Amino acid sequence: MATDRINQTVTLKDGRRLGFAEYGACSGRPVFHFHGSASSRFEHPSAESMLDQLGIRFISVDRPGHGLSDFQPQRRLLDWPVDVCHLAGHLGIGEFYVEGYSAGGPHALACAHQLPERVLAGAVYGCVAPMDRPGAYQGLPFFNRVLAKSARWFPLLTYLIRRVMRGMVMGDIEKTTRQLMSSIPAADKAVLYAPKDFKIFVNSVREGLRSGSRGVACDDILINQAWGFDPADVQPRIDIWHGEADVNVPIHAARFLCAVIPHVRVTFLPGKGHFFLFNCWQDVLSRLVSEA
Repeated sequence: MATDRINQTVTLKDGRRLGFAEYGACSGRPVFHFHGSASSRFEHPSAESMLDQLGIRFISVDRPGHGLSDFQPQRRLLDWPVDVCHLAGHLGIGEFYVEGYSAGGPHALACAHQLPERVLAGAVYGCVAPMDRPGAYQGLPFFNRVLAKSARWFPLLTYLIRRVMRGMVMGDIEKTTRQLMSSIPAADKAVLYAPKDFKIFVNSVREGLRSGSRGVACDDILINQAWGFDPADVQPRIDIWHGEADVNVPIHAARFLCAVIPHVRVTFLPGKGHFFLFNCWQDVLSRLVSEA
C-alpha cells in the first residue's frame, strides 16, 4: 500500500486538517469507515486484497483530535457529517456507504441521519446506543461503567482518565492491553491477540493517541451525552452487527437500536464479543454494499 494513500489530509472550511487513509480499489464503491474508540485511520481489514475483490474503495477517517486530524473545540456529534461531506467532495464522491465500529457507530448514524440523499446505506458494529435510555449501564464492566458515567456527568474526569491511559498505551501497550481487556470473553482474546490483528490494533491506537488524548475524551463525551438527533429518524438502511457475548457494549444496546431505527438488517453473533469485526470484514462489507 503506497504511503501517500495512507497519510492523506484535507483542509476543511474552518482551517482544520482532516486525516484519512484509502485502501482497496481506487475506483470502487466508496465506503467511509469510522474507527472505534481511541483508534485511527489505520483501522482496516488485514486482508486488503479482499477489498479489491469486492470492488470497495475503503476510506478510513481520523476523527478530530485523532491521528492526523486537528482537534475541534466544542465539537458536536452532528458536526461530523459536515466533515465527511467535505471529504467526499474533495475526493469527487457523490453517493457513498458509511460504517462505524463501536464509538464510530453513532458517527455513522449521524451521517445517515443528516445526509440521507448521499448515504446509500450504513452499517454499525458493536455500536453504542444512546445512554439516556433505561438500563444503559447494565452489564458494563467496572472500568467501562466509570468511563461512561464520567463522560456523561463529569467530563473533566474523562479527560484525566484518557490522559493516564495514553501514557500507558504509549509505553508497554501489550501489558496495558491485557490489563484493560482482562474482562473481555475468550472469543475476543482469540481475535485480538492474533498476530496480524494485534499489529493493526496497536498501530491504530498509537496513531489515534499520537497527538494527545483530548480527541478521544471528546469522543467519549459525545457518545455518552445527548446525540442531537433521534435514531428513529434515520432513513437509509442500516445493517446492525453485534456479538452476543460483547461486554464492552452489551447486546441490549443493539436491541435498542434495532427497535427504533426504521430500516435495519440485523445479525447477532452467538459467542462473539466486541472484536468480532477483525474476523468478519468480508461478511460485513459484502453485505453492506449488497442491494438484497
